[in-house]
Amino acid sequence: MESPLKWFEDHRVVAVIRSSSVDSADAMIQAAIAGGVRIFQISTQTPQAIRLIETYSKKQDILVGAGSVSDGEATQRAINAGARFVLTPYTDRDIISVAKNNDTFVIQGALTPTEAVDAHHLGADLIMIYHAEMAGGPQYLKTLRNFAPFLKLAAAGGVTTDNFHEYLKYGVATFMRRSIFAKPLVRSNNWAEITQNARKVTEKLESLKVSR
Repeated sequence: MESPLKWFEDHRVVAVIRSSSVDSADAMIQAAIAGGVRIFQISTQTPQAIRLIETYSKKQDILVGAGSVSDGEATQRAINAGARFVLTPYTDRDIISVAKNNDTFVIQGALTPTEAVDAHHLGADLIMIYHAEMAGGPQYLKTLRNFAPFLKLAAAGGVTTDNFHEYLKYGVATFMRRSIFAKPLVRSNNWAEITQNARKVTEKLESLKVSR
């Protein structure tokens, strides 16, 4: 199987799965897969998240990782369940250490330039700028990349179906939740509309590839 970094570089969009119901989370994943999304971050705050990771990590055509891991122990559980990457919106030395000891791709959150560079030096494979919109949007990622071109960046927070392509000019990938899984759609079990939201993103990605 290709490396997680290659998946991020090829597919560019990560669907963030977080729900108070395991059944809703499961349906969210299936709806996004139907819309063409291939990378999923399953939040460990979701009930039975480990079971979901175990189930979907066995599928060959998608990449599944664990989000919001809180410490080294939670990181190990997620990896044991099959998570191909682990992520937290801040930088944690223990999480990075456990991931590296298990040869697992690790994504760490940062906001300031110092935080981003520190995460890189600690061994993070990808630096997720969070909250990207509040930090200054795509131009902020551009600034970071200009002074630290060795950083591999991703964006989360305020990334939408209308602006994600702007972030992709300066980052490897974008993380999207509400713009695909709008709360009213999830609450009403409108999975067909969620699939359409996902398809809007993946079709736009394809058109960007063609126009390069």
